[in-house]
Amino acid sequence: MLALDHYFDQDLKALEAQSALSIRRLPVYRLREPAIRMMGEEVGMGFESGLKLFTSEELRLARETYARWLDKEMRGIYLEWPFDIVVLPSDIFFFVRALPTIAHALGLPVVVAQKETTVSPETMEFEAPIVGRYAPFISDWMAVCSERQKEYWLRVGADPAAIDVTGQPRFDMYAHATPPDRKSVPTVLFFSYAVDAYVPEADLGQAVWQELRDETERVLVALARASKVRIIVKHHPQQERRGEVDRLRALAGKSWGQAFVVADPEADTRELVLAADIIVGFQTTALYEAVAAQRPVVYAAWGKDWERHLDRLIPFHDAPPGCVHHAQGPDALRTFLESNPAPPTPDSRVWCEEALGPIDGRASSRVAKGLARVASDWPQEAREGLGRHRRSYLVRMLAGASAAEMFWLAARVPALVLGRTGGVVLRQQRAAEFRKVAMRGLRD
Repeated sequence: MLALDHYFDQDLKALEAQSALSIRRLPVYRLREPAIRMMGEEVGMGFESGLKLFTSEELRLARETYARWLDKEMRGIYLEWPFDIVVLPSDIFFFVRALPTIAHALGLPVVVAQKETTVSPETMEFEAPIVGRYAPFISDWMAVCSERQKEYWLRVGADPAAIDVTGQPRFDMYAHATPPDRKSVPTVLFFSYAVDAYVPEADLGQAVWQELRDETERVLVALARASKVRIIVKHHPQQERRGEVDRLRALAGKSWGQAFVVADPEADTRELVLAADIIVGFQTTALYEAVAAQRPVVYAAWGKDWERHLDRLIPFHDAPPGCVHHAQGPDALRTFLESNPAPPTPDSRVWCEEALGPIDGRASSRVAKGLARVASDWPQEAREGLGRHRRSYLVRMLAGASAAEMFWLAARVPALVLGRTGGVVLRQQRAAEFRKVAMRGLRD
């Protein structure tokens, strides 16, 4: 399978463990950057506004230009490394909307192993009609984690026969998790968030959650300074990491780097959850994950802004008893963390599976079987014709990549003198990567 890697690493890692699958990852920049270059940056800004712009008559010629480029790119990728199926984490992205039509012409099905999980009331009510209008489901099959996620796509307008509830591959590792041992100084994992996250598009750019996040962080820092807990902060990918780290370093003072640390941006969320003793968060799906992993969860949510947006948020505040501890103010948050709160009850698995789907360790296997079924049922005549050109394509690719690699290798000396080696090294590395792909293909 050829898989578009767009915030998809954890699910792909789980699928890579399936012996029936051989996976090549396609980095998202290979498609997104050319699409932005041809259509303009505004098409990638904002949810509804971006979709409206992408589908507008204004961008018709740009869409056609990109589709022609994408057709050539997909043919080249196939000739480098033949595959049976294209797998996306979602097909609503503007840079993949032309992909199913192109792939079908090559004799390839396109499927979605949906990476999204939790569906908030706002998402179900307001977002689904927008997606249905501007970016309806156009792939050949979709695996979703839960019945609620399936309901969302049915509201979008997808064919129910094209959707299977499989569970989420990345959550398989939680199937046999056990509660952590009680410690005198517990490790608290805090999932940070942008101050304009989880709000309607009209509120983007507004510091809606500034007060809530500030108060939460002050409690965490105070406990870390008092050596009562060890804090690990995991930032959301949408946060501006450098500025956030500088801000937290100043806030943490002497506890920085010891009792108060920031997780590596590439750290696996699942491993962080399993290594922690207590999880603190606001509107992240990771709170459901922590319940599945049998970790005590403290939902830090209070204030007028939280109450104002309550109907649009994931209803962690309505969780059944024994699932999460709701801290409704700074003092309550401090009390929960100092008291080493109890882990979720066994019955809580039912609640978190409503959002995440079945957590039985077999989601990866179910998705793999679905991929194999779709691929085996798809006609392959077009692929057979395309494959006859593979040898000559790989020879040309090897020659071009080798020449480019030598050119950029020679360019490193003047680039070093000018102090601009970064771009040269990157281009040399990409040329070397293409050379190796061509050589592997010719050996095959």
